[in-house]
Amino acid sequence: MVSSAPVYTTADPVTIPLSSLERGDVSSESLLSAFGPNSLGIIVVNHLPARFSELRTRLLSYASHIASLSPAELAKLEAPDANYLVGWSCGKEKLSADGRVDTLKGSYYINCAFYKDPSLDGAEGKEKYPEFKEYTAGNIWPELEGYEDCMKEMCTLIIDTAVLVARACDRYAEGEIEGYEKGYLEKVVKTSTTTKARLLHYFPPTEEMAAEDLDTWCGTHLDHGCLTGLTSAMYVDEVANPPDLSKGVELPELEGGPPDKEAGLYIKDRNGDVVKVGIPREGLAFQTGEALERITQGKFKAVPHFVRGMQPSKGVGIARNTLAVFTQPNLYDMVDKEMDFAQFAKMVVEKNTAM
Repeated sequence: MVSSAPVYTTADPVTIPLSSLERGDVSSESLLSAFGPNSLGIIVVNHLPARFSELRTRLLSYASHIASLSPAELAKLEAPDANYLVGWSCGKEKLSADGRVDTLKGSYYINCAFYKDPSLDGAEGKEKYPEFKEYTAGNIWPELEGYEDCMKEMCTLIIDTAVLVARACDRYAEGEIEGYEKGYLEKVVKTSTTTKARLLHYFPPTEEMAAEDLDTWCGTHLDHGCLTGLTSAMYVDEVANPPDLSKGVELPELEGGPPDKEAGLYIKDRNGDVVKVGIPREGLAFQTGEALERITQGKFKAVPHFVRGMQPSKGVGIARNTLAVFTQPNLYDMVDKEMDFAQFAKMVVEKNTAM
């Protein structure tokens, strides 16, 4: 459990323009500042395509619309045989060290195999990994007009950008790690069929959030993939603007961010200190995961992070929506000399499953 006693600081992550990634001139110093042993494990890419802003607003609005469906409708969108890692999931995950189940957020999971091949609906490898439906199962799409197209377009934009970040990481790793396969991380990100998107809806604050924990909205954890693409959060007043598709998809975003300024994304830095990090609305962040740490033999470090909820007195009716895209190796790709990603991911999934 993370105590609220430690004083936290704020930090601006390393930020680079998309054009720098495209030109291939991101410096080693920038990468080390973003991902290295003494870093926060996060980098922000700005000056994205104009389409990004529109997609972000529309897709994050869908998170509120999905979460507002009736329990019966949400149950139809669940995939118990895939450990609730396809379709709708709520209260099925435990991330905190004390084993507390995350019930204050809902997730909608999408397998992104379509990025490699539009005809694929789940990860390749069903024959070799028949029990790993978390990745091989087909997607479940709610009957919300435009949602599937919006999700696929946004995920494609994010993965395209992740490929460029991976290319920059490869250039560094090739010069620093003996025997590192040229272009390995870029190949992994570009050809993976296990990349998974998670549209997140953090429910408006309840009395549970009045506890002394910092990580009330999402427990402290490491992502287990390579690079996690993360949009800035959209805060929505669902009392003033209840989700209603008859009035359109897009919901108005609170311009000033959350009324409780202590709510949001936090990172535990390499010294164990708690640091609050903001992602600009027009930016796209990438965080390091455990698979990347293994692939780079520890040159780049995975980042422990959590989300702090609002105090009930400060955020009545205010929800938080965001999208995370976990670029991950194929099930059969090696994350180190001894373990493929299927073995590694299975170990993590079993640890985090609340069932």
